[in-house]
Amino acid sequence: MHNPTAGEGEHSREWLERLLADAGHEVRYQSTADPGWRDALAEPPDLVVVAGGDGTVGTVLTELAGRGVPAAIVPLGSANNIAGTLGVADADPAWLARAWADAERRPFDIGAVTRAWGDSSFVEAFGGGIFADVILHAAADPADPAGEAKHRHGQDLLVAAIREAEAHRWVLSLDGRDLSGELLAVEVMNVREIGPHLPLAPEADPGDGLLDVVLIGPEHRDGLCALVEMPEEERPAAPPLPAARGRRLDVVLPPGCAVHADDTAWPSPGPSGDGEEASVAVGERRVEVVVPARG
Repeated sequence: MHNPTAGEGEHSREWLERLLADAGHEVRYQSTADPGWRDALAEPPDLVVVAGGDGTVGTVLTELAGRGVPAAIVPLGSANNIAGTLGVADADPAWLARAWADAERRPFDIGAVTRAWGDSSFVEAFGGGIFADVILHAAADPADPAGEAKHRHGQDLLVAAIREAEAHRWVLSLDGRDLSGELLAVEVMNVREIGPHLPLAPEADPGDGLLDVVLIGPEHRDGLCALVEMPEEERPAAPPLPAARGRRLDVVLPPGCAVHADDTAWPSPGPSGDGEEASVAVGERRVEVVVPARG
């Protein structure tokens, strides 16, 4: 499963097929740019290789949940946060292809959001406030950079969103614990990083059946901006943001506050003065991912 437009490097169909064949695999190619790409999964293969960025990886993993077919990742995007959580974001694709045969298989949870007007899935994160605002702003922005320029553009949008964010009253209950407060953002993380490699949940494990809930208040505004603008190699392993871990989050979405599931965002539909209720959980739907051990 290949997204030929991911990232900025050269990764043609011919390159990908040759790379996999040279590692001893029999290849059936499918571009995710084709409208009927899901039909290629009707005849289950031994392994689904997802070659693309986080959007492509998340979409294919969600499609594979419950099918009993393992997946492997060739990271080709600008962020590769999913591959980063699995420890293969910077791995050589040729090495990955050779290593899958003897690699560990790990469970990977698919998050579920249940709401009155429809359910959603997520692989990376569900949340509201700052990061949802960035997704909406990016969708409306005529600029469409790629690669490193896309990464920098995302950082600029994120800093602007943090500076401009308004606090909303969030009503939150995590396994019965009250986490409610006036917050700029709430992020329910399934992976460790979000957006431009921002380590919001450095201890997150997408196979443990738990959510990492990160709470960002007005008092964190300056520190979060500094974290985003800091060179990645200088960022602290654990950002100074309050977080909690649990199995189920019940939430009342603040009216008018943008929310998102992975890279899809929308304004909260609750009527004025009356927020919409939602529940967020992981563990009921899973997919296996093949993850080679790094030496």
